[in-house]
Amino acid sequence: RELAEQLGVSRMTVRRAIENLIQRGLLERRSTSGTFVRQPQVYRRVGEDVAMGLTQMLREEGAVAGSKLLGFEVMLAPLKIAEKLSIRIGVPICVIRRLRTANGKPFCIETSYLPQDLVPDLCAEDLNTPQASLYSLLANRYGIRLVRNHETLNLSYATHEEAQLLELKEGDPVLLLKSVVFDEHDRPVEYLKSVNHPGRVVFSSRSVFK
Repeated sequence: RELAEQLGVSRMTVRRAIENLIQRGLLERRSTSGTFVRQPQVYRRVGEDVAMGLTQMLREEGAVAGSKLLGFEVMLAPLKIAEKLSIRIGVPICVIRRLRTANGKPFCIETSYLPQDLVPDLCAEDLNTPQASLYSLLANRYGIRLVRNHETLNLSYATHEEAQLLELKEGDPVLLLKSVVFDEHDRPVEYLKSVNHPGRVVFSSRSVFK
């Protein structure tokens, strides 16, 4: 009633708008106490000094991290990927595509590109379990210590497949994170593209002023 009066519309219009927001996952109805803004499930830390895998990040937040492998292939690096990884065009790279979940809810689709010579025996089986962690493999099997990254965050729109995987509608807005991750030798190890559900992920950063 208050919203209808404030906005100068009918209560039926307000009800329909609220139902639409519930269906899109932005609001949630609690049977005993009313309708509320749905709180995000994942807080992703970003910034140049944050080179932490999602599995570790979610565990520190007390969430159960999950992963479903959508695809694994070795291909020859095209121009854009080669530039990001500072390698020559045509160098073999591993391409890993995964659906990431927190407490069973999908929140992002990640595609990782890595030079194959850094991970020579990496295969789909290494990442084909819900608890698989790429960054743990890099550290424990290959001795690669990731220390910093360069990130950009943009607005994009869900494709048909992305919408199905993230429980959205095709064309809904999504948060697109792109990142180049460097090791302790300042070598680009991973180029990452991450498509994030806007109602389930919040990005946060911390700045230190000197």
